[in-house]
Amino acid sequence: MKISAREEYACSAVLELSLNYDSESPIRVQDIAQRQGIPMKFLFQIMQILKRVDIVRSRRGTEGGYVLSKAPAQITVGDVIRAVTGPFVQLSCLDSGNFADDCGKQNKCEFKPIWAEVDRAIGGVLNNITFEELVRRSRTNQRQLMYHI
Repeated sequence: MKISAREEYACSAVLELSLNYDSESPIRVQDIAQRQGIPMKFLFQIMQILKRVDIVRSRRGTEGGYVLSKAPAQITVGDVIRAVTGPFVQLSCLDSGNFADDCGKQNKCEFKPIWAEVDRAIGGVLNNITFEELVRRSRTNQRQLMYHI
């Protein structure tokens, strides 16, 4: 499985919003881009996608920006990746998340069950990692990086 820059940027943006979830203050796109090292032109597109699938909400005005639509514990890495690019395993015979029978091999494809298993395995990992867990990991890593004199 190849993780695209777009998928990684989307996950980083949701992580940034998750890190600031308790403040309930919207985070400006410029701040997300700067803190996470995401190019602005990509981030605007990504935020629109995440808004369309109800992972984030936007607020307008001088105090505007983005907030999560739900708690970080309710958003998985799988949710974000599927929102940005669709199913984990993308095949010509994949139809709306289900393996279709119209690929021309008329159910004689020996690989179809393997691809379905790969899709389930990837989903099993990505759908079980919440952004709450990533926030916890991030904060633990930050504490370990602090040096005490």
